[in-house]
Amino acid sequence: MKATYLDQSSLLELLALDQRESVLRHKRDTHPAFDTVRELAGRAEDLQRAAVTQSAVISDIAREAARIEKEIEAVSARCERQSERLKKNQVPLRDISALEHEIDQVKARRSKLEDDLIATEVKREAAVSAREAMLAEARAIKEDVEATKAAFNEDVKELDAELREVIKKRRDLAASLPAELLDAYECSRALNGAFAVLELRNGIAVGMATELAPAELQRIRLAPEDEVCWTEETRAIVVRTRRES
Repeated sequence: MKATYLDQSSLLELLALDQRESVLRHKRDTHPAFDTVRELAGRAEDLQRAAVTQSAVISDIAREAARIEKEIEAVSARCERQSERLKKNQVPLRDISALEHEIDQVKARRSKLEDDLIATEVKREAAVSAREAMLAEARAIKEDVEATKAAFNEDVKELDAELREVIKKRRDLAASLPAELLDAYECSRALNGAFAVLELRNGIAVGMATELAPAELQRIRLAPEDEVCWTEETRAIVVRTRRES
């Protein structure tokens, strides 16, 4: 593959921009705010689910209260009927004692039901208060989430500005390179990551992870200037530069 010295040298800058973008994205993606928001959001969801469950409990209590109220009405109606019969002398003498006993039992039953209704209402109020507390805490947590997001946006403002600039420079530089050379770079980067492009500065290897064999170095040094060179083992692109160290 052929490419000008300038285009080959640009691959070093392209790699530097890609590495800087990776660093910036990593810093952004590992910001503590993400863990905080996930934790807070999880707590808020748990509270919302608990509030839904509590609503079901409240509905059950309300049904129980309605049942007790209906039974109180029935017992009260029976008590009134029997008491009215007694007042109007509509009961044979032999049955008066039994009826009075029945009325006493009905009144006792009504009193017990009224106590049960009060207890049920107390339970309902406690359940409602618990649900309101859950919802209030969930709202407070959501406010904390928004505050955390706002703080995060402020923290990464400069980082995002640099990231946008790096992305723009990278896009413009990539657009200026021959498509074949850019494809070769992308393939090398997929294979070698940060070592996709290696520099041979004034004939000397710079910052290479592994040393090249003398014969391979000599081959690359002697290649025409516009010849794109690769390492034999990793297929990383080797860019020969002429600059002061």
